[in-house]
Amino acid sequence: MGYTPPDETGSDLLFFDIETAPMIGAAEYIEPGEAPANYKDPDKIAAYVAAAQVKELEKAALDLDLCRIVAIGWAGNDGPVSSVTNEPEQDMLNMFWSVVREPGRTLVGFNCLGFDLPVLVRRSQYLGVSVPYLNITKHRHPGILDVMQLLSFDGLVRARSQSFYCRRFNITGGAVADTITGADIGRLVDAGEWDKVSAHVVADVEKTRALYRRVTGGGA
Repeated sequence: MGYTPPDETGSDLLFFDIETAPMIGAAEYIEPGEAPANYKDPDKIAAYVAAAQVKELEKAALDLDLCRIVAIGWAGNDGPVSSVTNEPEQDMLNMFWSVVREPGRTLVGFNCLGFDLPVLVRRSQYLGVSVPYLNITKHRHPGILDVMQLLSFDGLVRARSQSFYCRRFNITGGAVADTITGADIGRLVDAGEWDKVSAHVVADVEKTRALYRRVTGGGA
């Protein structure tokens, strides 16, 4: 038997996902690391510090203060997935928020309370984009459903990745068969392979929708 989240039955669901990459100039904000105290050779110390900075820069795509949004995907209820990539970030944010502002929307994402929504809000703050009110700081989150929280019983059990749950629920084929991961996005952006970035964000929206339906009893 599925689980129907309270107070959201019959809402106009908006499934969504974002893709991020390190912001331009992120390295300027990464504090230099320190080599272990037993390092004495200046060249080895410099190499250690440089390697540490590279590792921190690789994490910038997941840091809401050091990342930028490179793709947004969304779909209403049973509708097709829309996506926007390779556009000015302000334009992408304004486009997405205009959809969110439509009356009766309930946002549905995967780990959206822990990542997507904070990033969307923070990037909007940095870029001066108006944001609709979202209650993401309280225990209750009216108008927002996080599928990862539903699957982990609101943190009572271990939360796993979206790809893990898709494998366990045998959600395969079509767009969800996409094998690109979030770790690939920065490389694809640098290479200008925007079609693959778009395909990936579309796949993630489809995965979220499929998982939501399974966990809420909405069908296989």
